[in-house]
Amino acid sequence: MRGHLQKKRASPQPLTARPPAPRTAAGWVLKRPETLTDLERLQLNTIRAHGPELNAQTRHIRSFVVMLTDHHGERVPD
Repeated sequence: MRGHLQKKRASPQPLTARPPAPRTAAGWVLKRPETLTDLERLQLNTIRAHGPELNAQTRHIRSFVVMLTDHHGERVPD
Protein backbone atom coordinates (compact mmCIF):
# COMPACT_ATOMS: atom_id res chain seq x y z
CA MET A 1 0.00 0.00 0.00
CA ARG A 2 2.76 2.41 0.92
CA GLY A 3 4.52 1.86 -2.40
CA HIS A 4 1.32 2.47 -4.34
CA LEU A 5 0.62 5.72 -2.51
CA GLN A 6 4.19 6.92 -2.98
CA LYS A 7 3.91 6.30 -6.73
CA LYS A 8 0.65 8.24 -6.84
CA ARG A 9 2.12 11.16 -4.92
CA ALA A 10 5.16 11.30 -7.21
CA SER A 11 3.12 10.97 -10.39
CA PRO A 12 3.41 13.90 -12.82
CA GLN A 13 -0.34 13.61 -13.57
CA PRO A 14 -2.00 17.00 -13.04
CA LEU A 15 -4.74 17.23 -10.50
CA THR A 16 -8.16 17.82 -11.99
CA ALA A 17 -11.00 19.70 -10.43
CA ARG A 18 -13.83 17.67 -9.02
CA PRO A 19 -16.85 17.78 -11.33
CA PRO A 20 -19.92 19.60 -10.03
CA ALA A 21 -22.88 17.70 -8.69
CA PRO A 22 -25.59 16.97 -11.26
CA ARG A 23 -28.05 19.14 -9.33
CA THR A 24 -25.62 22.07 -9.46
CA ALA A 25 -25.10 21.70 -13.21
CA ALA A 26 -28.87 21.43 -13.78
CA GLY A 27 -29.32 24.64 -11.80
CA TRP A 28 -26.90 26.43 -14.13
CA VAL A 29 -28.87 25.22 -17.15
CA LEU A 30 -32.18 26.35 -15.68
CA LYS A 31 -30.92 29.82 -14.68
CA ARG A 32 -31.05 32.67 -17.11
CA PRO A 33 -27.60 32.90 -18.73
CA GLU A 34 -27.21 36.56 -17.79
CA THR A 35 -27.58 35.74 -14.08
CA LEU A 36 -24.71 33.22 -14.03
CA THR A 37 -21.46 34.29 -12.45
CA ASP A 38 -18.31 34.16 -14.56
CA LEU A 39 -17.18 31.01 -12.76
CA GLU A 40 -20.57 29.29 -13.22
CA ARG A 41 -20.57 30.22 -16.92
CA LEU A 42 -17.05 28.83 -17.33
CA GLN A 43 -17.93 25.58 -15.56
CA LEU A 44 -21.12 25.13 -17.59
CA ASN A 45 -19.27 25.78 -20.84
CA THR A 46 -16.70 23.18 -19.81
CA ILE A 47 -19.46 20.64 -19.25
CA ARG A 48 -21.14 21.52 -22.55
CA ALA A 49 -17.83 21.05 -24.40
CA HIS A 50 -17.83 17.34 -23.52
CA GLY A 51 -20.26 16.49 -26.27
CA PRO A 52 -22.75 17.85 -28.76
CA GLU A 53 -25.58 16.06 -26.93
CA LEU A 54 -25.01 18.06 -23.75
CA ASN A 55 -24.85 21.26 -25.73
CA ALA A 56 -28.09 20.45 -27.59
CA GLN A 57 -29.87 19.49 -24.37
CA THR A 58 -28.85 22.75 -22.76
CA ARG A 59 -30.21 24.75 -25.71
CA HIS A 60 -33.52 22.85 -25.72
CA ILE A 61 -34.02 23.15 -21.97
CA ARG A 62 -33.24 26.86 -22.00
CA SER A 63 -35.65 27.56 -24.86
CA PHE A 64 -38.39 25.66 -23.00
CA VAL A 65 -37.69 27.56 -19.79
CA VAL A 66 -37.97 30.87 -21.68
CA MET A 67 -41.32 29.77 -23.15
CA LEU A 68 -42.64 28.97 -19.68
CA THR A 69 -41.28 31.95 -17.78
CA ASP A 70 -42.04 34.55 -20.45
CA HIS A 71 -45.53 33.11 -21.10
CA HIS A 72 -44.93 32.11 -24.71
CA GLY A 73 -47.04 28.96 -24.56
CA GLU A 74 -48.09 29.37 -28.16
CA ARG A 75 -44.53 28.51 -29.16
CA VAL A 76 -44.78 25.01 -27.65
CA PRO A 77 -45.09 22.56 -30.55
CA ASP A 78 -48.06 20.21 -30.72
